[in-house]
Amino acid sequence: MERLQRGTVEHYEDAALYDHEYRRRRADVNFYRTQARRVGGEVLELGAGTGRLLVPLVRDGHVVAGLDLSQPMLRRCTERLRRLKPQVRTRARLVRGDFRQFTLGRRFPLIVCPFNAMMHLYTREDLARFFACVRQHLTAEGEFAFDVLNPDLGWLMRDPTKRWARTRFTHPATGKAYYYSTNHIYDPVTQIAWIRLFYEPVENPSGRIPRTQVVHLAHRQLFPEELAALVEHHGFVVVSRHGGFSGEPFAGDSDSQVYRCRMSGDV
Repeated sequence: MERLQRGTVEHYEDAALYDHEYRRRRADVNFYRTQARRVGGEVLELGAGTGRLLVPLVRDGHVVAGLDLSQPMLRRCTERLRRLKPQVRTRARLVRGDFRQFTLGRRFPLIVCPFNAMMHLYTREDLARFFACVRQHLTAEGEFAFDVLNPDLGWLMRDPTKRWARTRFTHPATGKAYYYSTNHIYDPVTQIAWIRLFYEPVENPSGRIPRTQVVHLAHRQLFPEELAALVEHHGFVVVSRHGGFSGEPFAGDSDSQVYRCRMSGDV
């Protein structure tokens, strides 16, 4: 349990660094903005984080409720909202909560769960509770849109004793230089990738090597046929499934699984 807790929260404790790391990720934001324009009405975002999607949605004129479990991420989102004009930021409502168990007392024509947030649903019970909450908050004709990674067997089976993707960067808040690298161990029974993110300070002029920070991240892998079956089992029909955010056909080598669903009424 402690391991899962660390893998669920640690990656989101440094919200400034999180925003810096994903600042160039725009394709998914554009996809969800398009869905919000098409569907119309209010939006519920599950896993709102720092507002990477929520802020553009409220700027577009949508009323958005953003739910997230991470207090640091919600603080960062609040800071971003404060930079907006008063009439714009009043369209946003932030709620701290667990998307496996929440009650907002209303329904939305569009619910979104972007950027792999569902990969923090580690068990069948987690998934069942999550889908039940989505059904409870979705209008009868509403849509539920989400994306998760498409499992990459080559990546999952990488040597866990090596580090990958070594990159030098400067922390956006402290100005300190670090080397970033990552590795992971994949458990095929639980289907969880136990990811380690290494932040190694660049050696200082005295020659002393400061301690490397290790951040843990746990991601449940959802394989394509498994995910399609889960969606149907929990009372949804698939409107579309694509392999990217520009409508690419889904294929075995697709990076993502991008879904639009509606409730079927069969639960």
